[in-house]
Amino acid sequence: MEAIFRNELKRIRFAFIIWSVVIWGVALFGMLEYPVVSQNMDMVAEALLLIPKIGQLIFGVYNVDLTQPIGYHMVMYYWLGLIVFAHAMYSGASIISKESRDKTAEYLFTKPYKRSSIVWAKILAGFASILIIGVVTVLASLFVMLIITHDPVVYMQILVSGIGMFFTQCVLLSLGFLCSAVFRTYKSATMGAAIVLLACYCLMFFVQFVDNPALNFLSPLMFFGVSDIVANGLHIAYVLLAATVICVCLYLTQRFYARKDMM
Repeated sequence: MEAIFRNELKRIRFAFIIWSVVIWGVALFGMLEYPVVSQNMDMVAEALLLIPKIGQLIFGVYNVDLTQPIGYHMVMYYWLGLIVFAHAMYSGASIISKESRDKTAEYLFTKPYKRSSIVWAKILAGFASILIIGVVTVLASLFVMLIITHDPVVYMQILVSGIGMFFTQCVLLSLGFLCSAVFRTYKSATMGAAIVLLACYCLMFFVQFVDNPALNFLSPLMFFGVSDIVANGLHIAYVLLAATVICVCLYLTQRFYARKDMM
């Protein structure tokens, strides 16, 4: 199991570099853009008023005070989340199913290991990969804010929102695992995961559009919404809900893979 875990991390090390470069590129672009936005807030505010509410939601600028550094972080959190959450969902959907795509399933699953041990090794590698990406994202966000502001309160809010982001990554990763277990092929698993992620975003926009926090449970992306975390911190109820979703998805993943034809 340990050998499979280490081998999986080696296989995806180049992907780590690519994802990390993209994350830092988006963060640095945001840093360079901030002075222009902050110095032209009147023009920016007028432009935002011309955009319908749904458009503001899609671009991550609805009900955000861009005159404050934490408001700008909330916008950047949204854009970085597009990358980080896609990575989590894709990792879950592909980390096991790619063995069928690469024609290595027959070799791997006939090794002298229990199938459950192989699946768990892959699952742990998936969680390790999203943890690394999550840490990279938080470091990039902190670096940008170190340039923009020296307020320690903002740094703490970034760290707490980073924890919320990681919880969301874990939920999406688990949903991706479930997609890989339910669908037969790599292509169908990744396509199914993409549809699930799109549905999560659509539900998130719906909840934000109707402006009803009581409906946050409808989308994993709303369990730890950055605006809620900045205002109120982490809610234990959503931590428990996220843990429940993760446990259920991992349990079902193991059950489906126990009887799935991998060859």
